[in-house]
Amino acid sequence: MIYPWQQMQWAAWLSQFERLGHAYLLTGARGLGLTEFAQQMAQSLFCQQHNACGHCIGCRQFLERTHIDFVQLDVLDGKKEVGVDQVRQLTQKLVQTSHQGGYKVAVLPEVERLNSSAFNALLKTLEEPPEQTLLILTSYQLARLPATIVSRCQQLAFTPPALADSQAWLGQVVPGVTADRAKRALRLNWGAPLAAFDWLSNQAWLQDESWQSDLSELASGNKTPSVCAAAWLKYPSPETVFDQFYLLSVNEIRRGFYQQQAFNVNWFSFQQQLVQAKRDWLGNANKELLLESLCLLFVTLQSKNCQSLPSIFKDSRLRGRL
Repeated sequence: MIYPWQQMQWAAWLSQFERLGHAYLLTGARGLGLTEFAQQMAQSLFCQQHNACGHCIGCRQFLERTHIDFVQLDVLDGKKEVGVDQVRQLTQKLVQTSHQGGYKVAVLPEVERLNSSAFNALLKTLEEPPEQTLLILTSYQLARLPATIVSRCQQLAFTPPALADSQAWLGQVVPGVTADRAKRALRLNWGAPLAAFDWLSNQAWLQDESWQSDLSELASGNKTPSVCAAAWLKYPSPETVFDQFYLLSVNEIRRGFYQQQAFNVNWFSFQQQLVQAKRDWLGNANKELLLESLCLLFVTLQSKNCQSLPSIFKDSRLRGRL
């Protein structure tokens, strides 16, 4: 499936069939369908119509995962990264003669998951690609890729569609979703339609409503930071509270600017410390203590006597971790 926000990139891809490169790099945020697009690219090369028709023998073999000239390089079970042996095995497969006389295609989703040795092995293949071979890489973190890898690929960049377009799409694929809920799903998932779709399909809005209730109780003094932190740590993905807090800060700042009224400038400080708190979370922070500290910072922000926020979360380069 080619999603509505991918039409421009799909047209660009189809226009290159007469002069294909040997490697393509798809970049963008999670939830935009990069892996699915890469697979559609691969399918189109096996398709007799070159448009991923889904009906010809090449498409059927691809969709049934029996096409012998296709390989997808994923992280092995129990591993956190793609190793050099996997890349070497891929290279050995690509140098073989195509079984069906066409292209040999490899898709490497989230190529940033390769370790340094695997990147070096991949670079050799990119520098001297076998004939009739196409590598399709995807990345959510372009800055993590070696420049030597990026420079040897043609890039296709993907960006989130306009909010109204995404809301309209969600309205079509999620029966009964309200405009407000669709909008919040998109805001919490940084405008990525597929991530918002998963959020709605998995009823993550129930957890979101629970968080909002906890925050209201925290502000009123009916719940303590420790109680809230303990509840949030039980979430399937506790780190989602950072996105919820961040969206809250954005809404407060936007309200102050758009309504041209006085607002609490400490929201800027809160937002900056929130970003650092998430970095600490991804490091070796005490997660319970971190969430409790975040709650205390929020409570301080609600105080009418608050002149400035204390610097609880500072740049980790200047201090020890929590």
